[in-house]
Amino acid sequence: MDALIDVNYDSEDKCIYLYLINKVLKERDFKPYFYVDATTKEINDFLSNDDNKNLLNYVENLESVRKIIINSNLNDSKNRIIERNFTKITVRYPKDVPKLRVLKELGEIYEHDIPFTKRYLIDSDIIPTTYYNNFEDKNRRTIINNNLPELKTISFDMEVYCEGREPNPEKNPILMTSFCSKDLKKVITYKPFKHKYMELVKDESELIKRTIDILKDYDIIYTYNGDNFDFPYLKRRAENLGINVFFDKTGNDDKKTEIGKKTKTQKHKQKIKISRGGIHLRSYIPGKVHIDLYPIARRTLNLTTYKLEDVSYELFGVHKLEVGHQNISNLWNNMDKNLVEYSFQDAYYTYKIGEYFLPLEVMFSRIVNQTLFEVSRMGSSQMVEYLLLKHSFKNNFLAPNRPSNREYQKRLREYYEGGYVKEPIKGMHENIVSMDFRALYPSIIISYNISPDTIDCKCCEDMSEKILGHWFCKKRIGLIPMVLRNLIERRKTIKKILKEKDTEKKELNSKNNKYYNEYYKLLNYEQKSLKILANSHYGYMAYPRARWYSKECAEVITHLGRTYIQKTIEEAEKYGFKVIYADTDGLYAVLNENSDKKTLLNKTYEFLNKINEKLPKDMELEFEGYYKRGIFITKKRYALIDENDKITIKGLEFVRRDWSNIAKKTQKAVLEILLKEGNVEKAKNIIKNIITDLKNGKIDKKDLIIYTQLTKDINEYKTTAPHVEVAKKILKKGGRLNIGDVIGYIITSGNKSISERAVLPEDAKDYDTSYYIDNQILPPVLRIMESLGISKDELRNVDKQITLEGFLME
Repeated sequence: MDALIDVNYDSEDKCIYLYLINKVLKERDFKPYFYVDATTKEINDFLSNDDNKNLLNYVENLESVRKIIINSNLNDSKNRIIERNFTKITVRYPKDVPKLRVLKELGEIYEHDIPFTKRYLIDSDIIPTTYYNNFEDKNRRTIINNNLPELKTISFDMEVYCEGREPNPEKNPILMTSFCSKDLKKVITYKPFKHKYMELVKDESELIKRTIDILKDYDIIYTYNGDNFDFPYLKRRAENLGINVFFDKTGNDDKKTEIGKKTKTQKHKQKIKISRGGIHLRSYIPGKVHIDLYPIARRTLNLTTYKLEDVSYELFGVHKLEVGHQNISNLWNNMDKNLVEYSFQDAYYTYKIGEYFLPLEVMFSRIVNQTLFEVSRMGSSQMVEYLLLKHSFKNNFLAPNRPSNREYQKRLREYYEGGYVKEPIKGMHENIVSMDFRALYPSIIISYNISPDTIDCKCCEDMSEKILGHWFCKKRIGLIPMVLRNLIERRKTIKKILKEKDTEKKELNSKNNKYYNEYYKLLNYEQKSLKILANSHYGYMAYPRARWYSKECAEVITHLGRTYIQKTIEEAEKYGFKVIYADTDGLYAVLNENSDKKTLLNKTYEFLNKINEKLPKDMELEFEGYYKRGIFITKKRYALIDENDKITIKGLEFVRRDWSNIAKKTQKAVLEILLKEGNVEKAKNIIKNIITDLKNGKIDKKDLIIYTQLTKDINEYKTTAPHVEVAKKILKKGGRLNIGDVIGYIITSGNKSISERAVLPEDAKDYDTSYYIDNQILPPVLRIMESLGISKDELRNVDKQITLEGFLME
């Protein structure tokens, strides 16, 4: 048995390489193709023209095929889907496709921009990271099981010499590389530091060679920002030192098996390939799976900043050793052992984070039918698109084209009303119950058959109810509802299995049944991935760059969502609840002040049974949770505490990066005392004590750092905000910055403008007490205290020197 881990097209060998765990296969039979809305005769005539005769050299075959296309013009009286003939043009090599785009003069061209290896996976229906029998035989290839493949995984991190703020690969050497895997812990360097995992080599050249020797024997390489830093830097340093960097596994006997044949071929070198994907780089090694955990963390976690330290603390509750990049050179020069430990901890926590996310990424890879390397760099909308491409192919649809830049700009200007949000009853409430619709938008899409290929169909205009002037086909299931139903039904099945498992968990766990635990662990990851993808379909249809974009479908979905939540609020209040807040697909409610938890929950379940009898088949209102206390401030801003003292916070400042740690800590402390004890006076004293510490210089400098993201080029900013001023200082020091980088700074004392007093944390000698009180401490806590009826004057009495300006800031 074997499993596919990577697919790569080799332009020199002119074939697809399929990298399995135990072997490499070559696929020569699959050719690139695309479709043209023109007849074969029209295309032949066009290519026979003297001006176009050279294009014939690129064409392998012209074939007239029947395909289904979506008619996206809602003003057109024709059917929403049309089945007719298109010409399928097969070419020799992927590079030939762009040369034939001139055929758009004859008619629309389709599916010309699907990358060749992704096209192969869509058409072949090979599921990556899944065990198969008889993989080499297309006719006998069968899936064995859904176990997680036994992949060798390792993390890799490196430290480089840096004289300025940013290292330069043209002159700054790599100092050490660190690794962590199930069976290896190692730090390689060429200075005799003392550390239990250290390996000493002669120089930087030997360091790079040894690094490659280690990495090449692993299937998956975890890095943290390895796309943009580690691998590009390693590649550049190797080139400067004249080192060839190849990642072929040790013991490779140069044999590659062609599917259906066995043959010897030339050595296939696996080099680092650096390319650009948007504003970021992509570091790809054919045959390996490089998983950069940084984009995964940004996609999955909701943090203020996404440094390795932040992510490891969020996932494991551990603060790793930090030394500061600007200090690495000094630590190296002084032979400080903390540098080696810091480097190893980077590799260790990168490995832990990688192992934490790997099962989820494997599930995404299987569902979407794309490789781990690609899926780990996709956002949810991209994953939905490839899932739709897969099912579009299976159902003989032509995929819609991506929008032109002009169309994209037009879509950006389109507006429609979003979900319903009820203004909260401000203040502190106790004995709160939360109810929400299970997958509201996916349920609406399925229940009403909402899809770009079903909207305003000609066949059902007179037999369907109109929603905002639109209707949806009753005779045929749309592509998106079909895909969604598959996801949701599979998740229901898994949830049922997991629920049944809980009844036998104790007995099986007592036997230490490893297979049992791994099987159910994977099922849990699968249901999580299914939930994420299902909930992303509405957002995908509203995404301006989507192939299956439909503003009308998105608008109908949110309209129906508003209708159902508003009707549910009405029914709840008729049933005796007081709804204190509602947002899109859920609500928070209380009974009268004297009701206890048991009465509240009984009443809640009675109400749920009653309301669900009235809902469409695929929709269900569920009990979400019970909270002993909550504070509601404004729309989208509230905090709750459950019976286990777990606090849930939505929309408040300490989950945002543009507030300093001291602001977040103050707000967190105030919220905790209010939620746990309901004690307003203690909350006021917390504010007073922190202000006093701030004035007395007792606040750690790291708690004063404010983080702001660069959203555009520095020269495009019309006003000089503090983070822009600091960015300019970084550039003057020789640093490099990209759009999307997060700038940290401290506001120091002085008479200049705030922006001019913003400095890098390492350059701050003091801080502006008044600024931090007025602009960081008070604004976030003021919102909370005001919702409890505490006036500005009462807070002002905490410290009479606080300026009015601070209290007016929002």
